Amino acid sequence: MARLKRLSELTGNSQSALIAELLQGAVPVMDRLITLMEAAQGVRAELSGELVADMEAAQARVEAQLGLALEDFDQINASLVEDAEKVKRRSADVGMRKRAGGGAPAPASTPMSNRGVRSTKKPHRTVP
Repeated sequence: MARLKRLSELTGNSQSALIAELLQGAVPVMDRLITLMEAAQGVRAELSGELVADMEAAQARVEAQLGLALEDFDQINASLVEDAEKVKRRSADVGMRKRAGGGAPAPASTPMSNRGVRSTKKPHRTVP
């Protein structure tokens, strides 16, 4: 602002006239810049749209392939899962039979001869 004011004083032209004159000389450059920026915006919007469409298509392909892979995995492992469930059910049945039939005998209780027995001996004390 200070330079524009000083230039205005020296030339006798108003500041707005000086600005208009400077901008008039820059019109061709500004026109090129505007054209370039508009083209860049158009390309950016177009690329963004294409990128989104490409990413959605890629995601759809991956999801389709993943679905097929999961179906194959389920088919391959179906018999294994079925066998594992049979074993689990069998072990649960065995555990129920043990409990129902009494299972393993309970540990023996402490013999009567050891209950309430105390030593009547007094400990030996050594006198120094």
